[in-house]
Amino acid sequence: MTEEFQPLTFPPEVLARISPELSLQRHLAIGVRPNLRTFNEFRDITTTSGGLSRYNGDSVRGDSSVLGSSVLRSGGTMVVCTISGGIIEEDLPAEVINEDAAAVNAVFAKEVESEIESKQARLDAYTSVYPVVEVERGRVGAPTDEEMILSQKLYETILHSGMISKDALKVNVGLRSIDTDGSEHIYYRSQDNTDDDESSLDLGPKRAWSYVLYAKIKVFSRSGPLFDLVWASVVAALKNTNLPRAYIDENAAGIKIPIKIRGNFGSIREQYQITCDAVKKDKLVLNEDAIGFASNFGIIDIDQEAAATVDDFEEKMDVDTRSVLLADLEGEEEELTAKKTVDVTLGQSGKELKSLTVVGGVSKSELKQAIKLARQRSEQLQNK
Repeated sequence: MTEEFQPLTFPPEVLARISPELSLQRHLAIGVRPNLRTFNEFRDITTTSGGLSRYNGDSVRGDSSVLGSSVLRSGGTMVVCTISGGIIEEDLPAEVINEDAAAVNAVFAKEVESEIESKQARLDAYTSVYPVVEVERGRVGAPTDEEMILSQKLYETILHSGMISKDALKVNVGLRSIDTDGSEHIYYRSQDNTDDDESSLDLGPKRAWSYVLYAKIKVFSRSGPLFDLVWASVVAALKNTNLPRAYIDENAAGIKIPIKIRGNFGSIREQYQITCDAVKKDKLVLNEDAIGFASNFGIIDIDQEAAATVDDFEEKMDVDTRSVLLADLEGEEEELTAKKTVDVTLGQSGKELKSLTVVGGVSKSELKQAIKLARQRSEQLQNK
């Protein structure tokens, strides 16, 4: 008596878990992807802005410190981004703080060479946000490599894109005055060049402050590469960001405390508190031309042995027998199998390249095709 062995068969979802590469190769052999999208098709993106922010139109949520927010959905993935902020004091030149320093620098200070102020000068005119990316996996622990790499890449891409200028984050410090009758007034420097009485006042001390922005990004139901999604979420939150106005008390402006050290007299400035206005705010001004859109691609080599296992009755499509370019990778099969990837970030016009990351041996034709699809994707998202 001989036993007859029967071949094992698995449903598609089980086969994708056991052998994701084989499952993907069988799909690509007939010209489809496991998610039933075409090779050049992107997932739809929907974004909702301002739902978690302190400032929502004319209303103010007193229990929230979020300056801007966005909720992004793409397929089964959801990304929540919140923007918070702080205020730091800028390092001003000595001649701005101390009137005597200008005369001293004229004698002893050396002139700065013009070569140093070349490329670095442009970069110094812009700033970035400090992002923290968290991919929710149902456990608590140290940040993963993916989270740290995404955070660093977000910081550098925003900085080098020139989206946020340092002038946009300067604090327009006001001065609070209390009259003899106890009424309180807050005066701000006019941000335009009007000649009204309030704008002509010399308000505040010879010190400068600027806002620092922090972005906290939480990702739920991760299903593929995340940079394009977290980038779109941060950009949407920054467009919705409002900066609160800040002021100091008039009795603290310009105060100096005399000190004596080893026979030398001098003075130190008092450290005083800056208070944020609970209602008044200013819109964060972004460089609209620098805002871009990100796309990701994967190049997968076709396995001829897997293609040969396709049954004759299954409809085959005309595909490249060597490799295929997949737009917007999704699922474990595509992400693990794609050994060659391309990440493209284009400007709002679709002509200026903001960021390009290539991993693996990508050919020139594949790179051109990826940039072409990224340009079409940028135009599509801009018109939404």
